[in-house]
Amino acid sequence: MGIFSKLFGTRNPVDSMKTEDLRFMEIKLNHKIEDLQAEVRTAENEITKLFEKAKAAKSKSEELSIARRIKTVSQRKEMKLAAQAKLDRELRAVSNMLILKEHQADLQATGVWEKVQKIEPEKLENWLISQNLEAQSRDSVVSSIIDMTSSTMLTGVEQEEDLDDILSAIRAVKDGDLDPGEAEEVVIESRDYRAKEDYE
Repeated sequence: MGIFSKLFGTRNPVDSMKTEDLRFMEIKLNHKIEDLQAEVRTAENEITKLFEKAKAAKSKSEELSIARRIKTVSQRKEMKLAAQAKLDRELRAVSNMLILKEHQADLQATGVWEKVQKIEPEKLENWLISQNLEAQSRDSVVSSIIDMTSSTMLTGVEQEEDLDDILSAIRAVKDGDLDPGEAEEVVIESRDYRAKEDYE
């Protein structure tokens, strides 16, 4: 369920939402996204430090323990990134709704506003998420809204982190073949390559 559907159910947000409310939501979403970005950076720093610590690991069990901690932090980071992606979509919908309302007079003059009012909230939100109205000229915005069609949101498939990849990266860091700051990226690339091979 999208942000507008949650707030308004079957009522159309075009009529239900005031411009002031949308601006407040936009500010609130921006703050939440900034907080999540800071948490992601903290997790990334923690992962780098754990790879640094792994350089001094004296046993396989200690390596395994650090690998598990890296996996836990990585999963936490992925959760934060997924939450941020969701908020990014909501922010796009709210920002585009603001632009749509700013062009209300033009849309009423062309008879399109009445059609927009009849669109189901979820379909309208999906369309708003798929657009970048901010980068368009006034005429382009109006044309885009006139040509409005419902779109399908694409959602990423979450992939599992493998301890073997992390352990391999730890050993590469210990051997001096890999920089701790680059270790997580190598793990991600290895995981993505394997997923691609599985798919093929």
